[in-house]
Amino acid sequence: MKRSITLVMFLMINSCARKVDVQAPNVVLTQRYAYIRTEDGRVYIVTSNAKDFDEAMKAIRPGPASVDKLDLWVVTPAAPVKKGIH
Repeated sequence: MKRSITLVMFLMINSCARKVDVQAPNVVLTQRYAYIRTEDGRVYIVTSNAKDFDEAMKAIRPGPASVDKLDLWVVTPAAPVKKGIH
């Protein structure tokens, strides 16, 4: 009896489960910039300066759109952190 209930529960869970197709974003890398185009039409561009951003906009040609420029700060430690004795 216990086996049959377990089997029925297992079959119910498997029949109700849906497999969702998940895809990683398509990142395009160039020498001066990288960008991602999402399914809803947004384009995220990562550059190190404004000149490269303008070059990316000319190459990608996203069409008429509003541009929101954001500053991205990446902070990395210069050397490994050593724990001192307090």
